[in-house]
Amino acid sequence: MSYQTSAELAELKSSFLRGEQPAACARCWQDEAAGLPSKRTLDWQYVFDQKVPDLDSIQILSFPMGNTCNLACRICSSYSSSKWLTEAEQLKANFPDIKIFKHKKFYRDSEFLNSVKSISQNLVHVEFPGGEPFLTGVKQHLEFLDFLILHNSSEISLHYMTNTTLYPGAEFWDRWRKFKQVDIQLSIDGTEDQFEYNRWPAKWTDCLHNIIKYQSNAINNIKLSISHSVSIFTVYYLPEFVNWTRTMGLPDPYLGPVAHPVYYSITAFPDTIKKQISSRLDDPAFAKILDYMNNQDHSDQFGTGLEYIKVLDKQRNQSFSKVFPELSNLML
Repeated sequence: MSYQTSAELAELKSSFLRGEQPAACARCWQDEAAGLPSKRTLDWQYVFDQKVPDLDSIQILSFPMGNTCNLACRICSSYSSSKWLTEAEQLKANFPDIKIFKHKKFYRDSEFLNSVKSISQNLVHVEFPGGEPFLTGVKQHLEFLDFLILHNSSEISLHYMTNTTLYPGAEFWDRWRKFKQVDIQLSIDGTEDQFEYNRWPAKWTDCLHNIIKYQSNAINNIKLSISHSVSIFTVYYLPEFVNWTRTMGLPDPYLGPVAHPVYYSITAFPDTIKKQISSRLDDPAFAKILDYMNNQDHSDQFGTGLEYIKVLDKQRNQSFSKVFPELSNLML
């Protein structure tokens, strides 16, 4: 693939060899500065857990089949969700600079799919983000799993990032049993009405039903994990969410700070709000999240975030103040 011989990749490698921190990797540097695991450090663990890495081959692959998605989550955009296209078009009247990305359907490009297979001989880990991985290009997705099974699937771990509204059929589970490990990461931002606000237009009852089904099938090499996006919408309620996961018998969630859009980042809070949230999150489990929040200042974006909340609430017939009354008292 042209990526492997590109000037951009060559410069990125040279930058690392010079001991620099490339700007393109800013998210990883921010997470690591707060003591949080970054994608860079997690990927490194995947490689070294397997063997001494061959740094000239592709061993970790992030493989979205496109951006087809049935949700338009608050913190997302049309870049990762086709459902966001009409939402973004409507928002353009108030926010003319909003970026709108096309509906991407990579699974329809056979040349692209074949080129991915051509670099997949030495994989140890494959991620399937989205869009929603159980909605887009399912036929091609299963064919790719079959391709890996014919090679070295027993040495490959899989990682799925799903919005939990869809439950994969038996054709997935039958194939997954042939891989070293499969981590199905349920991306859940809040519960009940807070979940429905953040993950619009999902229904909490559907999500909860699927969680229970997942729990009944997460055995042997197939496990569950929870991802919780820490944004201005969720950070105040972290204790309640963690307690909910434990009550449900779920693993403690991976708490991932939202970096973009920056106006939804917890770093956009003014200092007065940061102090009140810090006093509430006094459990040591949240110390790194607080470090992330308090060591960066994007408070100049706070007003933009409030404006987006106001406009999108009207567009979706939602109410931030009703769903998040305690947080609303701090912010509005």
